[in-house]
Amino acid sequence: MPDLLKEPVTILRQVGEFRTKALEKIGVSTLDDLIRFYPRRYLDRSRQLTIRELVPTEYEVTVVGKVVSVDTRRTRTGKVMLTAMINDLSGTLKCVWFQGAQYWQKQLVVDELVAVSGKLTDEDSRVFTHPAVDRLGEDGDESRMFNTGKIVALYPMSLDLRKVGLESRNMRRIQQEALGLVRTELHEYLPADDLAVADALPLPEALFQIHFPDSPDMLAKAWRRVRFEELLFHQLLFALRKHYNKVLPGVGPFDNIGPITRKVLDALPFPLTNGQKEVLTEIRQDLTSPMPMQRLLHGEVGAGKTTVALLAAAMSADAGFQTAFMAPTEILAQQHARSIAPPAQAAGLSIRILRGKLTVPQKREIFSAVAAGAVDILVGTHALLNEKLTFPRLGLLIIDEQHRFGVEQRAQLSSKGRRPNLLVMTATPIPRTLRLSELGDLDVSTLRELPGGPRDVTTAVRYGPDRERVYKFLLDQAKLNQRVFIVCPLVEESDKIQVEAAVDYHKRVSTGALKSVKVGLLHGRMDSDEKEAAVKAFRDGVTPILIATPVVEVGVDVPDASVMVIENPERLGLAALHQLRGRIGRKGQKSVFILLPGPKLTEEAKARLEAIQSTDDGFEIAELDFKLRGAGELFGTRQSGEAEHRHYIPERDEPLLNFARERAFSMVVQDPELKDYPLLREKFRETHLPKLGLLAGG
Repeated sequence: MPDLLKEPVTILRQVGEFRTKALEKIGVSTLDDLIRFYPRRYLDRSRQLTIRELVPTEYEVTVVGKVVSVDTRRTRTGKVMLTAMINDLSGTLKCVWFQGAQYWQKQLVVDELVAVSGKLTDEDSRVFTHPAVDRLGEDGDESRMFNTGKIVALYPMSLDLRKVGLESRNMRRIQQEALGLVRTELHEYLPADDLAVADALPLPEALFQIHFPDSPDMLAKAWRRVRFEELLFHQLLFALRKHYNKVLPGVGPFDNIGPITRKVLDALPFPLTNGQKEVLTEIRQDLTSPMPMQRLLHGEVGAGKTTVALLAAAMSADAGFQTAFMAPTEILAQQHARSIAPPAQAAGLSIRILRGKLTVPQKREIFSAVAAGAVDILVGTHALLNEKLTFPRLGLLIIDEQHRFGVEQRAQLSSKGRRPNLLVMTATPIPRTLRLSELGDLDVSTLRELPGGPRDVTTAVRYGPDRERVYKFLLDQAKLNQRVFIVCPLVEESDKIQVEAAVDYHKRVSTGALKSVKVGLLHGRMDSDEKEAAVKAFRDGVTPILIATPVVEVGVDVPDASVMVIENPERLGLAALHQLRGRIGRKGQKSVFILLPGPKLTEEAKARLEAIQSTDDGFEIAELDFKLRGAGELFGTRQSGEAEHRHYIPERDEPLLNFARERAFSMVVQDPELKDYPLLREKFRETHLPKLGLLAGG
């Protein structure tokens, strides 16, 4: 007997050649794909009233009545208007369509019962404009109510779907046919006890309720089933990763850690903080274990993560291994290489930097040196993923600002060694809930302490009337040889628009309010040499004021900078604002962080500006940002392959995540082969097992 779930959508009566092609473009080929093509939102049309009961509302209501008349006429603009009068014995309702008159004229038959859903805007006129309609026939068969009288699913609509008439009203009919065919084939593979604790429906009922909900409560339980599966399977990946780390050896254990590491320590121009010492102790314990290290290091901007990374690389070199150090931008890669080179070279380590814009002979020379084992630490960007680059003894992989890389990229780099140790770093403190959902297989180290103690940074909000005074202050600071950042407005989430905004802003102020000093410009579309030149001119004081897009957030390290102005800070999240603030006052000098919001502030934006003034604790700010904005904007654009939880909202689903994590790790500890859960095991192998090798780059 064929597996109906794997049958193509062409077996459905309403899916022909053109609809099949349109569905394939959105990833729907089989019946299983189709019934898991979920609605994007819902309209609640479940409120059914008589015509006499109608009053103006903000929500839609449904009326069932008989079609009394159907008429068309042309408006003064030449459009055809269709009018239908509906009567339910309590009164008469006028329904009007200004579009699709020919279609609706065929659908509305005099003396036939219909259900119409819409909003009454004027109690006296009693008119529904463009209502949804279901024909119920002469006998009023309510099973025909696909579009009215209930909670109605609305599906994601691409242009291709619309072209072949697959709007939501047609999609609902197709989903009903598909669910009717496969319902007996749907079997629950998650443990019943777990679903009960999660207050979730079994799979067959959940899928039906998602497409045709009976009530808000049933719909909520259906979606909990979907989210619990997503979370449980992803946490199973983390749990299995931990398990296999214990049973499959990595490149370690690292022996003989000491001589080179001690030389690097002696060459550092500053003492380690207590926090750095604690983290390095954790890293050393990882490296001397036969299990490969899988560690996340997060902490404030300027807390000394790069120094920790250098010393971890020195431990790797002590054991005779190489280190690959990947950063998301060339500016950041160059700064890492520049900062670690003196102490590393003093200890006899060879450091090279691999950039995308090197010539072919230059790249070939670096590849040869790495392949010969003559390079101890190779710093670079995505260029490190080049398939021609080979490491004879890759022992440590360091990834900075890890959220800017997809898991496939981490895996690609990791595959250049035999299960190398992994250290990922971020200067964006990560709320616990996000750590568990996005990085749940990593051990966590935290750097809170800043070298030299807390920074002396004053945060101030200034408004439109203060702008001229702010500009005067910036000029005064520039003439005192201070370095001043201005982060220009984010007009839209688009690199091109950001660049245009920065260029226009630079032109305006450099020839206007700030024309008495040299003003530099930095944005993401400059090539690497232009960026480096702009940063160098700023660092050297040639251009004491630098206007930039938020590219400053990651990788522009100018310790002398003491002033930063953020135009339109309401367009940025708290975490991004705190990251930017961390770029000033890094030498302990008194510094000022000035926020210049636009004229229209939402309550949420005001709350963010108040929060950034209230604390300079990045971890506290990350949690506040998480609560105010949710998870979606903490880390910026996510790379492909990392959007594991399509329906999970962390601030809503944290209890469900915690339960899924507890169950997943418990299952794997007791039964790593999942033999006690055969149906779950089969589904997991089908959908998630290939991802096991990608997690954390292993």
